[in-house]
Formats: sequence, C-alpha cells, structure tokens
Amino acid sequence: MWARGSDTVDAVNRLHENTVYLPGYPCPPSLRASSDLGAVITGSELLLMVVPTQYIVTTLGEAAKLLQPHQVMDDQLAARVQALLSNPRFRCYRSTDVIGVELAGALKNVLAIACGISDGLGFGNNARAALITRGLYEITKLAVARGANPLTMSGLAGMGDLVLTCTGDLSRNRTVGLRLGRGERLQDIQASMGGAVAEGVPTAVAIRTLARKLGVECPIMQGIHRVIHEGANAQEVVTEVMSRELKPEVAPDIIKGVIANGSNTNLMEVLAAAGPPQTPAVAEAPPPALKATALEGAAATAARNPRSILCDGGRSGEREDGAMRTATVAVLAAGAGAALGAAVVAVSRWRR
Repeated sequence: MWARGSDTVDAVNRLHENTVYLPGYPCPPSLRASSDLGAVITGSELLLMVVPTQYIVTTLGEAAKLLQPHQVMDDQLAARVQALLSNPRFRCYRSTDVIGVELAGALKNVLAIACGISDGLGFGNNARAALITRGLYEITKLAVARGANPLTMSGLAGMGDLVLTCTGDLSRNRTVGLRLGRGERLQDIQASMGGAVAEGVPTAVAIRTLARKLGVECPIMQGIHRVIHEGANAQEVVTEVMSRELKPEVAPDIIKGVIANGSNTNLMEVLAAAGPPQTPAVAEAPPPALKATALEGAAATAARNPRSILCDGGRSGEREDGAMRTATVAVLAAGAGAALGAAVVAVSRWRR
C-alpha cells in the first residue's frame, strides 16, 4: 500500500493499524505500506486508485511516469478485478461508463455537505430527502453534459453512494456540513479533523467552474460553494434556492443532452426509467405535416451534425423516412398521460 505520509506508513507496518485515518480497525499482518510510489508500482500486479479526489491528478501524474506500456486498463481487466474484490460480504459491480462513475463519486461529496448543513439547521428528514433527490438531478445534468450515461446516476455509483454519504454518521463531508449548519467556521472545522479530508470542500470549486463551462444550472451545489468559499449565510442561501422559479419536476433537458452530445443515445431506456410505458394516441383525422427540428438548446451541436433532429407529426412512412436520414432520432406522438409529455414510438440509430 502506498501512502504519502510517513506517520501512516509507520503505523501500518509497525502497529498493523492506520491510526491516522482509520483508528480501531486492524490491518492484515501481511499488508506492507511504503511512501515510495515507484517501489509499490513495480512490485504490484494490480493498482487501485483510492486517493482523495483532489489528489488524483497529481498522483496519477506521478504514477504515469512509472507505468510500463503493457500496463493497461480494459474491460477484461475490470472483470478480473471485480472477481478479486467480491466475496460473500462484498458484492462488486463493474461499469464501462468511466465518466459517469468518476463524476458521481466526486459530486456527491458536495451534496453531502448540503445535507449536513440542512440537518445542522434543523430542517429535518423531508428537507434532506429533497436535497438528495434534486441534488441527484443536478449531478445527472452535469454528467450527461460531459457525455456520461444518465442511468449510471441511478445505480450504486450515483444514488447508492449519494444516499450513504448524505446520511451516514461516518461521512466526513456530512459532518462538515453539520458543523457549518450549527455556526462553526470552516477553518476551525478543518483544523480539528486531524488531517482527514472532506473532499466536497475543494470539489465545490471545480463544480462551479465545470457548470459555468458547460452552461448547466446547479443551484444547490453552487449555493454550497457560496457558503463554503464566499462566506454566504447558509440560511439565506437555502431561502434563495427554495424561492427559485417553480418548474416541473422532470424537465426534458437531460434527454436533450443525451441526444445532443451524440453519446449514450439509448433514449428508450432513459424514458422507460422515467415511468411506465404509455400507448400513443391514434388520430382518426389526417395527421399533421411532418416536422423535423433541431433540439432546443443544442443549436451548435445541430449545426455540426444536422442529422440529429427531432421528428414528429406526419404519417408513419414519412417518419420512417425521416429516421433513415438521421443519426439519432426520437419519434414522439402526443398522448394523454404520456411519460414526459410524449409516448415513445421508436428510437433508431441510422447512419448514411
């Protein structure tokens, strides 16, 4: 095991316990720690990156100089690691959505601080549930804008990790939020943590930068940035977020993002997750004229890829012809009670 701090290395090797970050939990006697990254990489068959989020870039930069060309990451290796890590008490799943898993793991820490602040202010369980739910929506919007699969956010890497971190008493990020909500200063909280890291504090800065770059609105996470890094009053920020313009709970922007960014375009799966299948209405009167329009909010993408269009209206033959001329097409027919305001008739992928 590689560790940067000499105190950690000494405690693991001599006492078989990480007395700095995990006191009270014995390590296997066979586990050896070292602060020499090169020696650890050279003598290891598998490398697992488990450093805090804010140190990943620098640590990977150091590790990359030491890795050999034959040392790779691929699907077969993921399955092998999954088998090695799984046992009757720990079930491990794998995913090919690297972007989604990485973003879910980082962004959830900011939401945990938000939930801690809410609990510290005494807002109760309902407020926490709302923060988790709407926070997951913000995470999904950001992840989809970066090309992630939205379904990843509803799995263990997304919802599973988010719920645990936002509710668990051992969550450092939630603890920071709790103490902020009770009126403590961030500097005092961090000084009392004994070297432990609350990853949501620096991640809040990265989220604000990423959201602005992608043009994604994340009022909860951006509000936490204001509380942590700009000294905003937590109670006032909560009031501002709650006073925002009222909107439908499920907006179409995530689905538009899925189509617009050209990746993970299995829209049928996304819509199926939003509600039960609906039967489209069948019109007796002549259908309206076929319309093919670029997705709203994705004009730049549509300009680069004019085949990504939305078709509705027209006769079935016309819609089919339209589908054959698109890379990704969603054919929607209006119907009462249809999921997201429309019933999915067909989702096709075609290439000229």
